[in-house]
Formats: sequence, structure tokens, C-alpha cells
Amino acid sequence: MARNWSITEAHCNHQVDFTPRLQDHDISIKRIPTYRMLHTTIMDYHQHAQYHIKLAAIMGNHNQFKACLILCDWALASIIKALYIHKYHLTHPPKEITMNEILPLVHTDTEPRLDIALFICTMQHMSSLEDYPHDHPLKLNHVEMLLQRTEDILNELSSWLINN
Repeated sequence: MARNWSITEAHCNHQVDFTPRLQDHDISIKRIPTYRMLHTTIMDYHQHAQYHIKLAAIMGNHNQFKACLILCDWALASIIKALYIHKYHLTHPPKEITMNEILPLVHTDTEPRLDIALFICTMQHMSSLEDYPHDHPLKLNHVEMLLQRTEDILNELSSWLINN
């Protein structure tokens, strides 16, 4: 019997791991991730973020506002995971990244980027709401502004990631 998945269920079960699986049967040997493996994983997460933001724009154009918010959250989560891998040289970022982990990832010596960290956490919260309150329905121009801000943040973090 086929099961229909709602976007909310998919959001709750969203797990992406681009880490290559070990083909060896001897898993007792711990491997240190090579530069190539780290770079590939970072680029996969970056590409995944770009894919999600394109889907978010499509969903927004079709008035699927909740799906648009969830996809924006997924895009931001993917780029944050890429930054996490870049900074800590680990191929397995945590499934969920908290504000305490986001702040050092987006902070630079010249800019604290607290606005980016707050926006990312706000999108996490908004996309996790089961139903948006009926007394405040989502409006097209608000979703468009959230989508544009998400795209701006992705572009800023992507350029920083690629330049470093």
C-alpha cells in the first residue's frame, strides 16, 4: 500500500548525508578525511542548498508557501552544514545545528553577522510550525521577502565559502 507523504512529514524526517560510505569490511580502521573528501562533501552540501532554493522559488510561484518556507530552511541548513564541515574538517555535521553552533560559523573578524544567525534560526522555527496561525495567514509578498533574504544569505555565505 502506497503512503502519501506530506511536506511536513518530509521536513521532520529530512536527513541528508553526503558522506561516502566505506566499502571495506574492516571498519575498525578510523580514516582521517582527506582534503578531496572534505571538498567533495562541502560542494555537495553547497549544491544541495542551491537546489533547495530553486525549488523554494518554484513553490512560492505556485502559492505553496509552507513548502517554500521549509525548502528555504533546508537550503540554509545545507549551507550551514557546508560551513561546519569547512571549519571543523569533519565529514559528519550534526543533524540539527543550534544557534550556539551557527554563531561561530557565520561570525567573521570584521562582521559579527548576528542578523544572519537570527534569520536562520527564525526560518528553522517558522518551518517547524505544524500550521501557521490562521489569524495571520502567509502572504505572497512576505514569502517573497523571506525567499529573497534567504537567497541573499546563501549568496553571501556561498561566496565566503568558495573564496576560503
